[in-house]
Amino acid sequence: MKTILHILTIAFIALLIVSCSSNDDSSEGTTVYGTIQLSGSDTSSLGNTLSVGNIDADALDNTGTSSSVVLSDENTSFVNGEPNISDLLNGFVIVAAEFSTTGSADVQKAISMTILKNGEEFSYVCSTPATSAADNTDCGTGFSVDKVAKVVVFDNTTVINVDTATILTMDGTINYD
Repeated sequence: MKTILHILTIAFIALLIVSCSSNDDSSEGTTVYGTIQLSGSDTSSLGNTLSVGNIDADALDNTGTSSSVVLSDENTSFVNGEPNISDLLNGFVIVAAEFSTTGSADVQKAISMTILKNGEEFSYVCSTPATSAADNTDCGTGFSVDKVAKVVVFDNTTVINVDTATILTMDGTINYD
């Protein structure tokens, strides 16, 4: 089983993959609907919303769990399971994962998120329960990934900025087909 550290680095690695990505603009045909409302002091730099335009619903190979998805803005598509970021000034990639509570999983849920705003990078993480790999920030009980219903819920979900330790709260429901 892949470790939480692997999952928390996926969003950071996604930015590096851009330089090696193909220019193939094909998408997986998934329609995504939803906006994530943001609150916290970082919204003065980020804005108050993230509009989800693309999803990799089959993120098992990149995250190590079948109960994970990778969400992105409308300009970031997925080519062969890898983010293809076309706007390096503004965009985002969110890795949202749940792990089986049976077995030896230490972490039940995790989020790793990178937001690019006017060329500046903001990175956030959380895990449930809180771990040192996620800067001891618990995602909260309102975060879930339901692959059967094809919905990701952020309800008072908290993530921490890995550089400044400021908390960003996420609220929204993302539906996909």
